[in-house]
Amino acid sequence: MGYSLTGVGRMKIVIALLSLSTMAFADAGMSISYRSTPVLIQKNWLNDTNWREEAAYYEGITTRRSLNMMTINIYLDDTVKAHDKNTTGGHYVERYFIKEFEEPSDKYPAGRMKEKEIDIGDATVDQINMQNAWRDPDDRIPKVYKKKVWKKKEVKGWLPGWLNPNKGAGYIAGLNFNYAAEDGLVEYYSWDAYIGKRIFIVPHIAHFYFKIGPSWARYNYDFIDRDLFTETRIGGFYNLGLQVLVLKGIKIFAETEFRGYGPAPMNDSFNLEGSQMDFVNTLPPFSKNYKDTKFTKTWARDLITQGVRFGLKFNF
Repeated sequence: MGYSLTGVGRMKIVIALLSLSTMAFADAGMSISYRSTPVLIQKNWLNDTNWREEAAYYEGITTRRSLNMMTINIYLDDTVKAHDKNTTGGHYVERYFIKEFEEPSDKYPAGRMKEKEIDIGDATVDQINMQNAWRDPDDRIPKVYKKKVWKKKEVKGWLPGWLNPNKGAGYIAGLNFNYAAEDGLVEYYSWDAYIGKRIFIVPHIAHFYFKIGPSWARYNYDFIDRDLFTETRIGGFYNLGLQVLVLKGIKIFAETEFRGYGPAPMNDSFNLEGSQMDFVNTLPPFSKNYKDTKFTKTWARDLITQGVRFGLKFNF
């Protein structure tokens, strides 16, 4: 049994059309960002004459550094279309009311007339008022009247609250390419794929969001003999962020990131000296023991320089 070239060609056309329609109707674009990323690097030297401590030749050292990480992102926000408001419209309906006198209070010293909605069943307004006119004056209710009231359209969907794709600002998806390096210590690059959700603060202007997904990473611990000092790891990450529209099609954003990789490298790795790099995952710039954090000028500076990613988004 063989494959039809015509069928394959048609399938490619369908996929291309679906991709183009998704990009046309979604909030799609590209972003570029920078993050000063705190890491722990354990570097083992077998014979490095540039390192002064003799013990480090074999035992290795662990140092905390901040890698300058650049990220290029292709995003498809609102891939599951939602809305920047809780409803998508509504309509007018007729409701029935009476007016009752509310006794004097501190807020209303003379009292006031208050509107109260009632249910008149299958009767008409005229029928209710006619029947009421025959009652004893002490037993009558106020005159019934009707008016049109705007009823918001209910948001459909089985997911509760902001998880509902028909409420809030929609689901997001995208791809990241990350690159970072520290001269003489490590070179790191990775690919990420993610999904997430936006939550609006100000419709169309400002959003909170989160995203989560897997990551494929490559580490090089020697910038010359790369094949002898490299490894590949699989892991994951998640981000919490805030984005604000500054011009039509342009947003600025800031986000904090938590990233980690498995302890076992992939089969294509060959790390001769057993060097290792781990990400320091704290809410920047808080210490590992959060209660020891001191809110000083240094804390404010570290908030900008250690861990928070800043960038620009450009819509297609």
